Amino acid sequence: MTVDLSVVVITWNQEGFLRTCLESVMGNPVKSNVELVVVDNGSTDGTREYLSTLGGVTTILNDENLGVARARNQGIEAAQGRYVFHLDDDAKVHPGCLDRLRTFMDENEDVGLAGCRVLNPDGTLQPNARRFYTLSAILARRTPLGKTAWGRKVSQRHLMMDWDHQTTRYVDWVCGAAFCMRRSTIDRIGGFYDGYFFGFEDVEWAFRVWKHGQRVAYVYDTVVTHCYQRSSRRLTSKRGIQHLASLFKFWLRNGISRPIPH
Repeated sequence: MTVDLSVVVITWNQEGFLRTCLESVMGNPVKSNVELVVVDNGSTDGTREYLSTLGGVTTILNDENLGVARARNQGIEAAQGRYVFHLDDDAKVHPGCLDRLRTFMDENEDVGLAGCRVLNPDGTLQPNARRFYTLSAILARRTPLGKTAWGRKVSQRHLMMDWDHQTTRYVDWVCGAAFCMRRSTIDRIGGFYDGYFFGFEDVEWAFRVWKHGQRVAYVYDTVVTHCYQRSSRRLTSKRGIQHLASLFKFWLRNGISRPIPH
């Protein structure tokens, strides 16, 4: 039987979140044929013991933390679905999300990548649809300049907060927390660039989708709750430095202009 949708979850020492995440997928009735692939990046907190109790789940166990992009590529290689849906281990899908994603992708063959409407645990919007990064956006999002009137304006533009996110539309990119790739697009342009350890693998894949003549869509009626752990918020934190390094690597590889207007 053809697999419609492969849900790929990357995890590292997040057993509690992972349980909630996988239960939201396994306990969610669907009409689509869905498979679940979990890639563990060397967890030592009981995650592997938990995974060993699950049936019908494809698991990949890495000896060390390979980073997000490399682990996601492992998940892609193991996945059998026509679409590959990357879901963060601290996220959970709402009823109907997976079927709606599959239907949307079936009906929109020009879309190579789709993202969900993402909510915080309190039900407020967590902006998942964004414009491509500029240096101004980095300064507004990662330095005290973000607290100024200028920084707030720049950040709001980057996060597309000039729109209520209650309609489906094309966008520059969507965050990897809820990221649905078309298999035929993967076959055409490849998976994630694994030179990124943390951050920008999702931005670059969206950039390549646009560059190769397909579209990126935000699908408002596919809903995910995400317990966002913003470890890269401060520019001087370890994750912040890794994120900034990935930004410059992205610009060196792709330039700074948007590939295609939409």
